[in-house]
Amino acid sequence: MRIRFAALKEMLTLVGTIAFSSLFAQSIIKGRVVDAVSGEGIASATVLLLHTTHGTSTDSLGNYTLTSERAATHIRFSALGYETVTKPIDTSRSQIIDVELEEGLQTLDEVVIQGKGRYRNRNNPAVALIGKVIEHKHVNRLTRFDYVSFGAYEKIMMAVSDVPKFVTNSALAKGYRYVFENVDTILVPGRPLLPIYLEENLSKRYLRLQPKAAKTIITANKKTQLDQRYVNNENIESYFRFIHTDVDIYENNILILNKPFLSPTADAAPLFYKFFITDTISNAEGQFVELTFVPRNETDRLFSGKLQVTLDGNYGIRRADIWIDHRANLNWVNDVNIALRFSRHGNGIYFPAYSDVKINFGLFESERGAFGQRTLVFSDYDIKTPIPGSAFNGQQWVKLEDADQQTDTYWERERPVQLTEAEEKTYVNLDSLRHNRSFKRSLKLGYLLAQGYVNAGPVEFGPFEYTYSFNDLEGSRIRLSGRTTRQFSEKLYAEAYAAYGVRDDRLKFFGGAAYSLNGRRVGEYPSHYVHVMYQQDAREPGQQMAYRNGDSFIGSFRSGKQDKWSYYEAFKLNHVIEFANHVMLQTSFASQRQDPAAQLYFITAADRDTIRSLRTAELGIDLRWAPNEEFFQRNLERSPIINEYPVFNLRYNMGLKGFLGGEYNYHTLRLDVSKRVFLSQLGLADINLGTGYIFGAVPFPLLDIPYASRTYALAQGSYALMNDLEFVSDRYIKLNIEYRLHGFILNKIPLLKKLKIRELAGFKLLYGDVRPENRPTHNPMTYLLPTDALGNPTTFMLARRPYMEVSAGVENILNVLRVEYVRRLSYLNHPDVDRGGIRFSVKVDF
Repeated sequence: MRIRFAALKEMLTLVGTIAFSSLFAQSIIKGRVVDAVSGEGIASATVLLLHTTHGTSTDSLGNYTLTSERAATHIRFSALGYETVTKPIDTSRSQIIDVELEEGLQTLDEVVIQGKGRYRNRNNPAVALIGKVIEHKHVNRLTRFDYVSFGAYEKIMMAVSDVPKFVTNSALAKGYRYVFENVDTILVPGRPLLPIYLEENLSKRYLRLQPKAAKTIITANKKTQLDQRYVNNENIESYFRFIHTDVDIYENNILILNKPFLSPTADAAPLFYKFFITDTISNAEGQFVELTFVPRNETDRLFSGKLQVTLDGNYGIRRADIWIDHRANLNWVNDVNIALRFSRHGNGIYFPAYSDVKINFGLFESERGAFGQRTLVFSDYDIKTPIPGSAFNGQQWVKLEDADQQTDTYWERERPVQLTEAEEKTYVNLDSLRHNRSFKRSLKLGYLLAQGYVNAGPVEFGPFEYTYSFNDLEGSRIRLSGRTTRQFSEKLYAEAYAAYGVRDDRLKFFGGAAYSLNGRRVGEYPSHYVHVMYQQDAREPGQQMAYRNGDSFIGSFRSGKQDKWSYYEAFKLNHVIEFANHVMLQTSFASQRQDPAAQLYFITAADRDTIRSLRTAELGIDLRWAPNEEFFQRNLERSPIINEYPVFNLRYNMGLKGFLGGEYNYHTLRLDVSKRVFLSQLGLADINLGTGYIFGAVPFPLLDIPYASRTYALAQGSYALMNDLEFVSDRYIKLNIEYRLHGFILNKIPLLKKLKIRELAGFKLLYGDVRPENRPTHNPMTYLLPTDALGNPTTFMLARRPYMEVSAGVENILNVLRVEYVRRLSYLNHPDVDRGGIRFSVKVDF
């Protein structure tokens, strides 16, 4: 019995060993199925071992893994809309089989193609089908669900193409020429690409329907970084998010480079696109129709492309390939290619699975330029689990503290799409450049040209645009200025300047410092810091005190006289704190002394005494809310990236009589609201609405003085044809509308459309009044309003009718220049009035 039992154990051991041996001896077949033209992975392609029942499907990137069987001799690849491919296999070994599938050209009987005659929407089956897609958009979007969570992988790559030989062979590049050898020649055929920036993110995204909210938590981050003294890496990250926004095919407008392009599924799409049915396909997954569409006017902001539409009653989109070519009114862009893939969820709805956006930038449509790509892969959708409200607290976009600490092994395991050889080298090359002396010299020169500063380690000197200027008070003005860098301190920032006016023979200066209170870099969102500044300088009425005091060289050229000035001494202490969703609270104390200069005098209404100076002390509270705001930032300066969300700014100031020399009690309340309205094909409008009220009796220098700028260069927020100190008010309403059509009209005019110039129009209105207690004729304690040398009034009170300006012009001349004609509509009888004039500005914009 013992012998038999021992034999049985031996037999079981032998059988088990053979079984396990055969299991581990099985060969593995894996690879990737891609589109033969674009090279993009094909999702949900069927991979089948012939003469067996064994098969699988590709993932959202076209990858597959399959265990082979001995009976199989061939493997077959098939996908909706593609020709089937069959290849032989060797089951005795593991192997990698990559396949390129050609799009199928067979058209079934159900296919209807519009004839070559005149295109019509009426009785057009393609238009009827896209109408069904539009009608069912709400069914196929993630926003239909109360809660959605999913994982996302993101890769952003920026490259330069066709780098000139004189750059690679220059003396500056001598120490890092090896970098120029890391060229990708496959991604864009015929265009060698040199990657210069690479970033990867793994994140978890959360969406909630009611109340609407979204949250992204970055769990892993890896990116190239350059020397922080010359390059703000956070700004680069923000800039690429600005260029590469998420693409939702079901939106009415899709933002490309922050410009709205009408979606082929927009409610008004049939008015701007021509649609054609070009294929009907049936497979195991269902029935689909291929819709091809083209713009009616190729210079408008429209796409061309193909959609695969389901015929399961939901009329969802399974695949979208859309593009923009060089004829669209975009600057510096040769073409944009967008590939979207959707995978079928358990409820039958097709969820986003893959997104790839490629943008070819070129100077004057040449091959030399830049290339940007953003790839997104989505996975692990959950539409059943409720998300607690606390998950949406705080910032909308959060990166975990250890997100950038993941190892290379982690990334090799977790990233769903492998990096190309050139991309893998980019991390290594850019890291080595951070320590390369030759490259640092190149960065230093580039920083000087782009920012106007010379870096000297802990401090930097500039901006050089402000080194020399001129005006009617000072004559020639010479200024030396500088600021500290992050090398000096991460938490303490300081800036200062000294200026000298040759004509008035006076020295001016400014000094300011900010200290972070939350352990972050000064000014980094969400910021919390204190800021103190002291300034002695000259300014025109209506200007604000700041480090950049309006004394740039370009701003020196102007029309009209500059005969009203003030010398002032100002001190200000600020406390700034930011909360969730870009709510900022600023509290301040300021004290100021104004001394009139040039042809400006302070004269009391009662006894005609000339006052040498006016002193004030005030407390201030400033509450600002800019939901979902993004911006570029360096130190305390922020340049917002304007989006569709409004910005609210509420300010309150209280004058303190008797405190540190303050001479008046008063209260001021001001509210400003600004919003960009995207009008799809009709362009966009920037709308600014403001109102204010000053409580108390004060002299005219403390009333509201509109910002007038008679410079030939356009000054943001100013009135171009208003004289300095022409109006004062203690209660006002103002409206500023700038309408940019983005070429909607000029694109329709032959020859002109090739210039890509864009039309614009504007309107400014200021309506206000001065209460009796602030009028010199009613209150002898106030000051007389300014007059000229002959006693004629030059400052007026807004009453009964508003001040108005209108403008019209064109922008994008030679891709950079804006010229407009401004016309003044009211108060034309005032002295020294310009009724109209030409203004210009230079702006680089897509």
